[in-house]
Amino acid sequence: MAKDTEMNDQMLARRQKMDALRENGIDPFGHRFDRSHLAKQLHDQYDATDKDDLAAKPVEVTIAGRMMAKRGKGKVGFADLRDRSGRIQIYVRKDVVGDDNYQIFKKSDLGDFLGIAGDMMKTDAGELTVRATHVTFLSKALRPLPDKYHGLTNVEQIYRQRYLDLIANPDSYDRFVKRSHIVSAVREYLDHNDFLEVETPVLHTSAGGASARPFITHHNALDIDLYLRIALELHLKRLIVGGMERVYEIGRVFRNEGLDTKHNPEFTELETYAAYWDLSDVMEETEGLFRFVANKVLGSGKFVYQARTLTWTRRLPASTWLTPSKMLLASISGNR
Repeated sequence: MAKDTEMNDQMLARRQKMDALRENGIDPFGHRFDRSHLAKQLHDQYDATDKDDLAAKPVEVTIAGRMMAKRGKGKVGFADLRDRSGRIQIYVRKDVVGDDNYQIFKKSDLGDFLGIAGDMMKTDAGELTVRATHVTFLSKALRPLPDKYHGLTNVEQIYRQRYLDLIANPDSYDRFVKRSHIVSAVREYLDHNDFLEVETPVLHTSAGGASARPFITHHNALDIDLYLRIALELHLKRLIVGGMERVYEIGRVFRNEGLDTKHNPEFTELETYAAYWDLSDVMEETEGLFRFVANKVLGSGKFVYQARTLTWTRRLPASTWLTPSKMLLASISGNR
């Protein structure tokens, strides 16, 4: 009960700050804001630059992001801003930005979005920092962030409120970014091998293509029951019959069965089909796909999975393809 009361008190205080911003003519939910750099760009360009060199030739920048940490008191303060590329420290002085502008920073909460105009510097500890000359309030966070020391640890909350997981757990954010890059690399590999990406119907008149219980819906105009697809197979094979020869689809499929943290009733699946190929061709395709994606996304054919280092830098000998422990699947499909 105490925790719930504390959370409610925090949310009430944040709403009071939101009202105070409005009274001062500041939109608490922001407006368009132009920035010159992302955090990673600044680190890439200036991490190796000497402190004195930055002081001698000031570099003016404009950044924006969510405030993830805040420290300091009195007339100076530090904070960490995080954007989509990473984190960077900011340094705000009352005598530089002015009293009114400093109050905006001082009264900001963790989770709020700020825009910072300033110049680059390094602290005595050598940390790259943006020294603010002006603070722009962009958006108010009305709920507190998850515990910054332990992150978001409740498994159900992680899956039900994925946006909190992305805020609190950098590894989760990185995994989602990598997933997008993987899908793009898969498309690039298949497109360069003369495959044609297609979209096929989600609603089917029969539940086929795989063995699973389907979701059933009703089409009012036709007065018939339809099934959400449980696989991509059937229509892709019809396109092969139609003469397309090489097709693939990356699409959502639906299976009305049990669920847990690793099994979702809807998930993304990849299927490819090629005319005139046999099992060996599909093995080559699968191995080539994994090798290309690993190098494209990771910059290397090596990666660690469940404490094991895997590599795609070396082609598998043909003699090992069909051994039970190393056999590659004769079709490519998404893992539920």
